[in-house]
Amino acid sequence: MKKADVPRLTIGIEEEFQIVDGDRQLKSHIETLLAAAAPRLGERVKREMMQSVVEVGTKICRDIAEAREEILQLRGTLAVLLRPAGLRLVSAGTHPFSHWQEQRVTDQERYKVLEEELQDVIRELLIFGLHVHVGIPDRERRIEVVNEARYFLPHLLALSTSSPFWLARNTGLKSYRQIVWQRFPRTGIPPELESWDEYENYVELLVRTKCIDDGRKIWWDLRPHAVYPTIEFRVCDAATRIEETLCIAALTQAICAKLLMLRDRNLGFRRYLPQLIQENKWRAMRGGIDASLIDFGKEAEVPMRLLATELLEFVDDVVDDLGSRAEVEYVQTMARDGTSADRQLRVFAETGHLHAVVDHLAAETVAGVPEPVLD
Repeated sequence: MKKADVPRLTIGIEEEFQIVDGDRQLKSHIETLLAAAAPRLGERVKREMMQSVVEVGTKICRDIAEAREEILQLRGTLAVLLRPAGLRLVSAGTHPFSHWQEQRVTDQERYKVLEEELQDVIRELLIFGLHVHVGIPDRERRIEVVNEARYFLPHLLALSTSSPFWLARNTGLKSYRQIVWQRFPRTGIPPELESWDEYENYVELLVRTKCIDDGRKIWWDLRPHAVYPTIEFRVCDAATRIEETLCIAALTQAICAKLLMLRDRNLGFRRYLPQLIQENKWRAMRGGIDASLIDFGKEAEVPMRLLATELLEFVDDVVDDLGSRAEVEYVQTMARDGTSADRQLRVFAETGHLHAVVDHLAAETVAGVPEPVLD
């Protein structure tokens, strides 16, 4: 294969982190943190709905190596800035025991409007995600890739599962974050769209009928972004280890590159009804890496660990040109050792204490992250 065959796709990564205090509870601290972080990180660090949440976003990255530098800087800087106040940075889809009713809502007009519109549905939004943007300049190609990449959303979710606990309960699911999130309108597996015009007409109809004020309130698991020339994968739980974040980001970039390459060769990729993909999504939510998903072509169950290997094989001919083989192949570690959800459950089984789970998550969130020297 010639290098020119593999599209060069930019990536951007958004991570939502928990701010945790010495009692292992979520701590409302975003305004103080932003005051210290903004001079160093600029607009890459942002508020979220709850004041115990901090969101960071990388700049537009040419490749996964550049994304790695960004992730290391962002996590490292926030961790160092939180330490003097006795606070820690934690990355997981839910906090094991902090309650949404005890959280303070950020005082911004946008959140006031959302709270008025969605009421307790948004007040309960104490969840944390990993979003990956993949740059695709052509609008029609964006729609084509969304239609085909939907198939892989359950696979990516299974690999990212990090939210087995909710309000001090072992929920029995590996991604309880999805249960909380699916209460929102306009979420879930996106429908198949025929063209960019069809998507744009859909958004414009919702705006005219005052369902939404802009396309940013379409919160599908995978969506064409309302502002940027990207498609945004939103299905994943917050990844605990940096290796997991980078693996998932590299996989999404590689999946998109492979699908575009196939289209350039007039080779389509299988498409299934959103309802069928949703069946696999439920299985991923429930079992994570231990799940069996359905191969609807074969009409048979296939273990997710085997599907992880098949996913590596699917992107194998693009990852070297993308420079992401090492990051993508971390999937093998995840398939062998389990996801963050599995590790959390093991810690809880060994200790019987959810405080130990929080300590474990805090340590893993900054493992391998060098501490920057701040002025």
